[in-house]
Amino acid sequence: MGAYELVQRLERLRKQINLISVIMGGLFVLIAILIFGTGIWGSLTPRKHMFLTWNINGIVTLAVPVFIVFIFLLSKKRNEFKQLYKGTFVNEVLGEFFENPMYMWDRGFESRRVAGFGLTMMGNMFSSEDYLQAVYKGVRFEQADVNVKYKTSGKNSHTTTYFSGRMFVFEFPKHELLPVQVFDENFRYRAKPIERFKMKKINMESVGFNKCFDVKAARDQDAFYILTPQMMEKIMELKRKYRSVIFNFSSGVLYLGIECGMGAFDSDMRKPINYAEEKDKMRDDVKVIIDIIDTMNLIQETVAP
Repeated sequence: MGAYELVQRLERLRKQINLISVIMGGLFVLIAILIFGTGIWGSLTPRKHMFLTWNINGIVTLAVPVFIVFIFLLSKKRNEFKQLYKGTFVNEVLGEFFENPMYMWDRGFESRRVAGFGLTMMGNMFSSEDYLQAVYKGVRFEQADVNVKYKTSGKNSHTTTYFSGRMFVFEFPKHELLPVQVFDENFRYRAKPIERFKMKKINMESVGFNKCFDVKAARDQDAFYILTPQMMEKIMELKRKYRSVIFNFSSGVLYLGIECGMGAFDSDMRKPINYAEEKDKMRDDVKVIIDIIDTMNLIQETVAP
């Protein structure tokens, strides 16, 4: 498919999605007005009020199935858009930077696996998508968008977001390294201590680092081995770029989470599709991964004897 044809198809889908969203919003407002209006019009005579209530109930009864149909249609159109958009733009860009990329826009990390990362608390609502596995200059990695929330029930139910951003798994070959967790001071919903290890708080030699991060480790020597002055500076550099960053260093693996708002490889449905701009945006999302690998010096860590 050529670039022009691709943009035209995406634009048609984007406009359809926005139109359906507007119709659904208007329908929702209409239903709300009719339901609450029944109580407001209660001052009418009983006969007129009963007649009005009967008609309103009939309208609502018809409107609800229509609303459900629109929800189904909106979901279908969104999936069509994502499949076309991400299957084209993302895959084209990934091939420019990575070796052997495997990308699945509708898949992500499993909740059980994220719990094992030792980064965040796990709520009762979980979603993950945009799974990517690839190699960059010899460094194997995985990444996905992850959203973890906790929703309470009852009259005063509310939803708390535990984590919303991107999570990464990088090769980090270290000999006999027990877990070392590094939590950004701004990150509230931290994973509980890893059960099979007696994790304890470690104060590093850098006062500035201790103000910005909490370090927990199974063994003191592992924390000081990993968190050298150079490594602490690299972590501070990442902190300056993102809202919050959290780490779990372990033998052979570095787990990393960054809270960064909008997920990777997503399009802004409010704007018309521009081929060149969309490709540039995909490159920016890819460069986040490269920036982390370069900043953390993972290439040297991987190729070192």
